[in-house]
Amino acid sequence: MKKLRSQKAETLVETLMAILVVVLVMLFLSTAVSTASKVNAKVRKTDVALTYKNADKGSEKTLTIKDNNSATKIIHVQVDEYTSKNGYTYYRESKEQGAGT
Repeated sequence: MKKLRSQKAETLVETLMAILVVVLVMLFLSTAVSTASKVNAKVRKTDVALTYKNADKGSEKTLTIKDNNSATKIIHVQVDEYTSKNGYTYYRESKEQGAGT
């Protein structure tokens, strides 16, 4: 009868260590997936689009558009200036002008 030490097999300690490593990896992966899903849910609820009713309306300005190819083609448009909460500035054509101007 041969001794157990001479047989080439995994010991109980090696098997338990391998199971421990697998469990730790699964724990880290599940934590990462859980955190990513929470972040995605928070991003979905965030509204990053400009809504004019929530923006601060600034002064009315005149926007001048020049054609680089023609020095005589210049368009002046009356615009309203809006500043969003994140600091971006947007311009929208003034309602007084109408659609065709």
